[in-house]
Amino acid sequence: MRTAARLASGLNAPWLVISIERADSQPPRPEITQRLAATFKLAESLGAETHRVTGRDFVEEILKTARREHVTQIVIGGRRQAFPASLWRKSLPDALIERVAGLGIHVVTSEAPGPPARPERRWPGWFRLNNPRWELGFPFVVVAVATYLGALIERFVDLPNVSLLYLLAVLLSAVYAGYVAALLAAVLSGLAYNFFFIPPFHTFTIASPHEVFGLFIFVVAALIAGGLASRLSDQAMTASRRAASTQALYDFSGKLSGTVNYEDVVWAAVAQLRASLRRDVVLLSVTGGGDIALSGAWPPDTELDVTDTMAARWALEKNEPAGNGTGTLPNSPFQFRPLGTSAGVTAVIGYRQAGQVLGAEEEQIFGSILDQTAIAIDRARLSKERLEQAARLEGERFRSALLSSVSHDLKTPLATITGAVSSLRELGDRMTPESRDDLLASVGEESDRLARFVANLLDMTKIEAGTLDAKRDWVDVGDVIHGVLQRAARYFPGKAIEASIADGLPLIRGDSVLLGQVLFNLLDNAVKYGGNEPIKIYARTDSDKIVISVTDLGKGIPAKDVDTIFDKFARHEKPDGRAAGAGLGLAIAKGFVDAMGGTISVESPAVKRRGTRISLRFPSAAADGDPSEGQ
Repeated sequence: MRTAARLASGLNAPWLVISIERADSQPPRPEITQRLAATFKLAESLGAETHRVTGRDFVEEILKTARREHVTQIVIGGRRQAFPASLWRKSLPDALIERVAGLGIHVVTSEAPGPPARPERRWPGWFRLNNPRWELGFPFVVVAVATYLGALIERFVDLPNVSLLYLLAVLLSAVYAGYVAALLAAVLSGLAYNFFFIPPFHTFTIASPHEVFGLFIFVVAALIAGGLASRLSDQAMTASRRAASTQALYDFSGKLSGTVNYEDVVWAAVAQLRASLRRDVVLLSVTGGGDIALSGAWPPDTELDVTDTMAARWALEKNEPAGNGTGTLPNSPFQFRPLGTSAGVTAVIGYRQAGQVLGAEEEQIFGSILDQTAIAIDRARLSKERLEQAARLEGERFRSALLSSVSHDLKTPLATITGAVSSLRELGDRMTPESRDDLLASVGEESDRLARFVANLLDMTKIEAGTLDAKRDWVDVGDVIHGVLQRAARYFPGKAIEASIADGLPLIRGDSVLLGQVLFNLLDNAVKYGGNEPIKIYARTDSDKIVISVTDLGKGIPAKDVDTIFDKFARHEKPDGRAAGAGLGLAIAKGFVDAMGGTISVESPAVKRRGTRISLRFPSAAADGDPSEGQ
C-alpha cells in the first residue's frame, strides 16, 4: 500500500485500491473483514480511491478495472508459492504478467528475510461445517430412505437402474445440507448400492468386473453432481442474501431521500441499523457546547454508562473506532464508529458488539448505511442553514424597509410639526391669523399622520405575533362604509369618493372596527396612487358572498408587483415617481381580513386598461347559517 502511495506521489497521479471477491464464495472471516476495512482506511488516508469488485476471474477483473480507470501502473503483493501447489497453479502476479499488455507491473515481496511463513491451514469455505448434526446426519437419512425405496420397488418390479435413487439422495444432500453432506452421501450410496443391490448380496464383494466399473462411475458421477448442486445452492443462498441486503439499502435510501429534518434522519438510521444488524444501536450527536449527547437509540430505552460515553467521545475526537473489539476502552459493550460529513465528524454511531464481531455482509451493510446517513445528515444541515440564511435575508430586508419607512414617515411629520411650533413661538402675535391657522392645521394633519403610522406599526406587530383578537359580531356593511366615508372626508378633503351600496345587503360576521380600518387603508392607498380621478367603493352580493370593492383610476400596478402587493413594506411609486407610505396599509388590511374569515384580492388594470380594484369577500348571514335576513 505504501509502495503504491510513493509511486503515485512520484508520478503526481491519482491511484486506487481494489478488493476482489468471488461472487459464489462464502463471506470471509470477521477478522479478515476488519483487516480489509483497516487497509481501505489506510489507503484513503494516503489519498487513494477504494473500489470493491465482485467477479470470478481475479486477473480479468484487475485488467478490466485498469482499462476502465485508464491505469498505467499496477502494484501487487506477491510471495513464494508453496510446493506442490506451484506445480499446477500459478500465482496471481505470474498470471497477471502473462495476460497484461502495455502496463507496468510492480510486484512487492515480503520484507521478512528467509522463506515466507507457512499460512494457517484452514479448510476451504465449501468444506466447513456450519451445523454438523444436520450436515452429517442428513446423508444417512436420505441414503437409508433410498435403500428402503429401492428394496421395496424390487419386490414388485425388476429395476436395473436402482442407482438413480442414490443419485437423487446425493443431489438432495447437496442442495439441503452442502458439499460435505453430498460427499458423504456419495460414499454411503456406493457402499449401500454394493451391499444391497450388487451380487453377491449383503457383502461388500463384487463378483463381476463390469459392476466394479459401474460402481466407480456412479461414485464419480455422484460426486460431480453433488458438487455442482452444492455450488448452485450456495450461489443461490448468497444471491438471496445480497438481494435482501440491496433491497434493504434501497428502501433506506428512498426513505432518506425525502427526509430533510435531522431528527427524522437519526431515527431512520438507528431503526434501519437495528433491523439489519439485529443489535442495539445508538447515535450520539455533537451539541452546541462541543460535547456529545444521545440523539437516537433503538430500542428507545437503550442507555449508555460512563465508559460508553467516553468511548463515543474518543471516536468523535480521534475519528477512529472505539469501544468493544478495539484497543480503546474495550470493556464497553458497544463499538462506536465516527460519522464523517463534509463539515467533519458530527456524530457517532454505536452498536452492541459484546464480543460478537460483525460478519462480512453485516460490515458492508453497516458501512453503506453509515455513508448514506452521513449524506442525509449533511443534506439536513445544509437545508437548515439555507432556511436560516433565507430568514436572515428576509429579516434584513424587513429591517431595511422598516428603517427606511421610519426615517421618512417619522422624520417628515416631526419636521413639519417642529417647524410650525418654532414659527409660532418666534413670531407669535406678529403672524396674521390666517398664517397662524395654517400652521396649526399643518400641526394637526401631521400629528394625525404620525398617529396613523404608529397605529399601523402596532397593528402589524399584533398580526405578526398572532395576538390579533377579531370579534365575530353581526356587522352591517352599509353602516361601516358610511362611517369610513365620514372619516375620509376629514382626512382627504376635496377628494371625490363615490359609494354604491346594494339594497337589502345581508349582515356578515366580523369586527366592525377592523373592517372600518381595512376600508380606510384601501381608501388611503387609492388616494395616494389614484391621481386626481374619483374613487369608487361598491358593496354587493355575489352568490353567498358579500363583496366590497375599492377602485381607483390611477396608473395601476405593474404586473410584476401584483403578487407582492400585500407583502409587508411593499412600496410602489406614486404618479409623480416617488414612493409613498411605509408599505404597511395593504399588509395590515390582509391580516385583518384573514382574521375575520374573509379574503382579499387585487385586480389591475381595473377599468379601461387603467386603475386598481381591491375586493373583499365575506360569507353572508345566510351562508353562515344564521336565520337573520340582514337589512
